[in-house]
Amino acid sequence: MIISLVLISLSAYLIWKASHSFDLAASYLTRNLNEGIKGPTINAIASSLPELLISFFFLFYIGDIKGFSAGFATIIGSSIFNIAMIPTISFIFIYYKKGTKRFPTDKSIIEQDGLFLIITEVALLIGLYYGGISIVLSSILILLYILYIGFVFYKRGNQSDSVSKDSGFEYDYTDDSFIQKVLKVDIAGLVLSNKSISKTNSISILIISLVIISLACKQLVSSSEHLSEQIGLNIFFVTFFIAAIASSIPDTILSIKDASNEKYKDSFSNAYGSNIFDICIGIGLPVLVYLLINGTEDIEVKSDNIILISSILLITFTIPITLIYWLKPINFFRSLFIMLLYIVFLTIVFLLT
Repeated sequence: MIISLVLISLSAYLIWKASHSFDLAASYLTRNLNEGIKGPTINAIASSLPELLISFFFLFYIGDIKGFSAGFATIIGSSIFNIAMIPTISFIFIYYKKGTKRFPTDKSIIEQDGLFLIITEVALLIGLYYGGISIVLSSILILLYILYIGFVFYKRGNQSDSVSKDSGFEYDYTDDSFIQKVLKVDIAGLVLSNKSISKTNSISILIISLVIISLACKQLVSSSEHLSEQIGLNIFFVTFFIAAIASSIPDTILSIKDASNEKYKDSFSNAYGSNIFDICIGIGLPVLVYLLINGTEDIEVKSDNIILISSILLITFTIPITLIYWLKPINFFRSLFIMLLYIVFLTIVFLLT
């Protein structure tokens, strides 16, 4: 059990550090995007790659309903962590670091991203209940994400709060040795080596980061399965709690960074954009590829399965949390209340599994 926990911790560390370099390069390549677009699109995709890869690995590593269930648990666990914990953790961070008493929330962002997230969650539940895990459901989820991206660029592409040419990118060159950079998994530092960043080397950083994230996610999947067997817990809860939080570390770091730079729109919308990506692409794409490769149309889901129940719970908790964000800015009291809702959610899932 100790070895499994060590490997899970190591995998989470690699995911975190590699995602930082991935985001660094992605931020450079997309430095001209308006505030409110980068958060739910580039940041969300970059920071949600671990969930997508974990979902792929679980489905192809274990297979069928058990593999889907483990990957699904990671997506659902990550989704509730993203909207409940990421904005509140970001607020707590700037509250203690800068004395900021309120985390401003943008009602238009909440109305757009929050409503779209609820629509995707409802579509997922209806699809699972009536058609199971099918090619039709996966195609609908992927189409919903394409529509969401188009909607974001249409609504926010011409806003006046455009960023400067160099914004969204920061890299602190250090005097670390080669060994220190390796131990810190400083991919950007290793590739740049005190050279100016460019389109070419930023793409190299993206590719190397993606390879390391993929390997770490594969290890996280196998270690989570071993841990569930060793402690006798349902793999659904193990991945729902451990794998989901480990894969959400990049989202959390990105949102804290944006909040510290007073980019509240990106900090907040990243959480919702990540969830939409997780549900639509993190579930839809692996299922579509898996079913097409195996030549089958669906994987059956029983009506009393934890998959359906957790989908209902996700909608049940997403709506009140979104309403809280919509009604008032985040403050210390509201952040504690939202954290309490997250603990309640975890407790219910634990009792059900």
